[in-house]
Amino acid sequence: MIPFERSKAVKVLDLGCGTGILSYLILVAFPNARVVAFDMAENMLAACSQNLSVYKNRLTLFQGNFGSDDFGGGYDIIVSGLSTHHLDDTEKPGLYKRIYDALNQGGVFINREVVLGESSSLTDRYHYLWREYIRSNGEDDEKWFNRYLDEDIPAPVEVQTNWLKEIGFIHVGYHWRYFNFAIFGGTKP
Repeated sequence: MIPFERSKAVKVLDLGCGTGILSYLILVAFPNARVVAFDMAENMLAACSQNLSVYKNRLTLFQGNFGSDDFGGGYDIIVSGLSTHHLDDTEKPGLYKRIYDALNQGGVFINREVVLGESSSLTDRYHYLWREYIRSNGEDDEKWFNRYLDEDIPAPVEVQTNWLKEIGFIHVGYHWRYFNFAIFGGTKP
């Protein structure tokens, strides 16, 4: 979904970078990319730094809270993976506006996120299937699901793509969905 030539020197922001998986994928796919890996957790940035040490000349680590701190601008690509669900529905549109403002014209935002269903019965079904998957991997679904309920504030993907359109993004859509997980985003005109 990234519409740039692989040889282009793109400037990328990875919001809530965690251990660096999205940064890694971009650094591999775009050999001239420069990535800013932004996360609030010091231990995540340390893991990202270690995991991507071979790319240290193209990687900048930045510690901050993307919900409130300045994350810079002039980006061609902004990605986020399993991070924006930590903001509530009054905060997410503000973050998406800041993302829009931080992008260059023609820049893209791609978000990989936990989402709700379009109805409570769909959300319940998605949660049931998710918990079944967790159990099938030998994990304690009660523990993980309670942690999810305590920490995460997902919103329906349809609501979030509408926010993106209202802000001014074009080519908005959700590009992939599997129950309560989705990849969605848009382009700054």
